[in-house]
Amino acid sequence: MCGILGVTGGMAARTSNEDFFDALDLIRHRGPDGGSVWGASGICLGHRRLAIIDLAQRADQPMHQGELSIVFNGEIYNFRELRAELCALGHTFNTNSDTEVLLQAWQRWGPDCLTRLEGMFAFALWDGAQEKLFLARDRYGEKPLFVYESAEGIAFASEMPPLIRLSGGSLRENRSATGLFFLYSYIPAPYGAFQGVCQLEPGCWMEWSARDGVRRHRYYSLQAEIAVSAAQSQPRYEDACHMLKSMLRDAVWRRVETADVPVASMLSGGIDSSIVTILAAQAMVSTHQPMSVYSLGFPEDPGFDETDFAKVVTATLPNVRHRIVEATEGSVLLFAGEVLDRLGEPYADASILPTSLLCSQIEEKVVLGGDAADELFAGYGTYPSIVAGNRLPSLVRSLLGLVPRYPNPSAIRNRHLRAVALFHRHLRATPLQSYLSWRSYADVDVLATLGIDTSASADFAAALDPSRGSLLRDIQALDLVFNLPNDMLKKVDHAAMFHSLEVRLPFLDSKLVHWALGLPDEYRLSGRTRKRILRDAFADVLPEIVLTRGKMGFLLPIRRWFREGKLRDELDAMLSAQTVLDNKAARAILHEHAASRADYSVLLWSMYVYLRWLSKISVWATHHVRSN
Repeated sequence: MCGILGVTGGMAARTSNEDFFDALDLIRHRGPDGGSVWGASGICLGHRRLAIIDLAQRADQPMHQGELSIVFNGEIYNFRELRAELCALGHTFNTNSDTEVLLQAWQRWGPDCLTRLEGMFAFALWDGAQEKLFLARDRYGEKPLFVYESAEGIAFASEMPPLIRLSGGSLRENRSATGLFFLYSYIPAPYGAFQGVCQLEPGCWMEWSARDGVRRHRYYSLQAEIAVSAAQSQPRYEDACHMLKSMLRDAVWRRVETADVPVASMLSGGIDSSIVTILAAQAMVSTHQPMSVYSLGFPEDPGFDETDFAKVVTATLPNVRHRIVEATEGSVLLFAGEVLDRLGEPYADASILPTSLLCSQIEEKVVLGGDAADELFAGYGTYPSIVAGNRLPSLVRSLLGLVPRYPNPSAIRNRHLRAVALFHRHLRATPLQSYLSWRSYADVDVLATLGIDTSASADFAAALDPSRGSLLRDIQALDLVFNLPNDMLKKVDHAAMFHSLEVRLPFLDSKLVHWALGLPDEYRLSGRTRKRILRDAFADVLPEIVLTRGKMGFLLPIRRWFREGKLRDELDAMLSAQTVLDNKAARAILHEHAASRADYSVLLWSMYVYLRWLSKISVWATHHVRSN
C-alpha cells in the first residue's frame, strides 16, 4: 500500500523538482517507509512506500523493467501464482514483491493482464519505447486514482492535494461535482472536485501519449460477470452454504498470507467483521503468533456501543489480543479537525471520523475488515424496500406518488410507521430512481435555495444504465458500482491511509462476488431475513447473541450536534464568513433544524465539510516539504 504521483508531457517539463517533491510530501502518510522520484523526457513519477511485501530496499519504487517503469499502490493477492506462470514462460525476478510481478505481467500480456489480477490497486506504468503512460484501477475501486487533464499532458495522484500543489492553486471548483456532493455526500467517479480533474472509474484503464492524448477503456463489467454466474446450474442451498464457507475462508487466507508483516483485524461485533475475525484467527493458528483485534467503544452512548458483542466473539478465539478504543463525543469532535483537514475533496460520510479514530490506534500495518458483505448478501434494508416498491403495479405507484410525503420520517418513534414513511418517501417509477432517492441526502429544491447546481444528476443517473433489471441482484450490483466505491471504500482508504494503515477486504474477492450475486435472490434475502446464506453458513461458529442481533453502524449524533453546542456555533460562524452558499437560505435551514421542525443533519454536515474543504485549498497549494 502506497501513494503515487506523476506528470507527463509539457506539464512534466515545466514542473520543478521542488514543486514535485512538495506535492509528493502531501501523501507522505500513505508511505512513511520511503519515497523516491524518477524522471525522463516527458515523464516524472513519484512514490511513497508503505512496505508490506518484500520489505527490502530492492522492492522500492518507481521500479523498472527494460523500457517500462511503474508506480503501484495496492496489493496483488495472487502474485505468487502469476509469478510461477511467468517463470514457466522464461521470466526471471530480482525481488519477492508483487510490484515486480505486475510489471512483468504487463510486459508479457499488456492491458490483458488486468483481468488476471486478484487484488486492490491503482498504478501508473510508463512505456518509454512507446512514450505512453498507462493508468489502471482495480475492479471495485478499493484504491483511488485522481487524474488532471490538460492540453500539455496529465497529472495523477492517489489523493487530490498533490494535484492542487502542482497547479499552484490554479484549479477551479467543478460546480457540477459540488452539486452531486450535496446530493450524495460524496463526489462519484468519474467526476472530480475541480474542472479538468476526474476519478478513474473502477474496472477501467486509460492511456496517454503526446500524439493521441487520452483514451479510456473498461476491462471489467460486474453485470456481465453476474450474468455468467447466474446462468450456471445453481447449487442446493445447503451445498451453497458449504461453498460460501470454503470460498470466504480462502479469501481471508489469501489476505493474511500475502503479507510480510503482522496482520490484525477490526471487529465491530456485527456478523461481517465477526466472521472475518474468526476466519483470520483460524488461519493464523499455525503461526503461533497472537492476532491483534481492535474494536471501537462508545462508553457515553450505550445504545451505540457494540463492545459486548465483540467481547463475546474474541472470548471464543485462541491467542487473540483484543483492544477496545473508546470514543467519546469530545474525542471524536477533537479528532474531526485532523481528519477533515486532510480530505482533498469534499466527503461528508460522518462515519469516517470514528473509523479513522479506530485506525489511528492500530499498531500493525495491515488490518482486515468486513466491508462489502452488506452489498454482497443484501444486508441493507433499502434493498427489500426497492424490490417491494417495484412489485407494485405502476398505477399504484403513481397514485402513491400523489400522496404528500412526510417531511421528517426520522422523527417518527414507532419503527413500523417510520419504515412506512421512508418507503413512501423513496418510492419512484423505476428501481434506479428509487435507489438514487435512497442514496440521496438532500432535496434538490432545498439545494437550489442555497445556490447549488444539481443539473449534473440527470446525466449521471443516465450513465448508471436505467435499463437495469429489478431483481434483488440488480439493485445490489448497482450498489457495488455506485455507493460502495464512492462512499464505503473511499472512507476506508482515507480513514486508514491517513494513519499509514492498509485495510484488506476478503468479501471483495472477485470469485466470491460473482458467485454470491449469481445465486438465487432468496438465498441472500428470505422474508425479513437479510444476509440469509451468510448467517446460515457460519451459524456453527458465530455466537448466538451476534447471529441474532440487529444491524448497527458507526453512527454519530450529528442531528443533536447541530441543534445545540459547539458544532452548530462553528457552522454559524463559517456561514457568516463565506459567500459561496446563499447565507439567508443556509441560516434558515440551520434554524429549522435547531427547532426540530425538520432533520437537516446530513445537509448541515455537508455544508460544514464543504466550507472547511474550501478553506484548505490555499494551504495545499502552497505546501512545502518538511524535513525528514
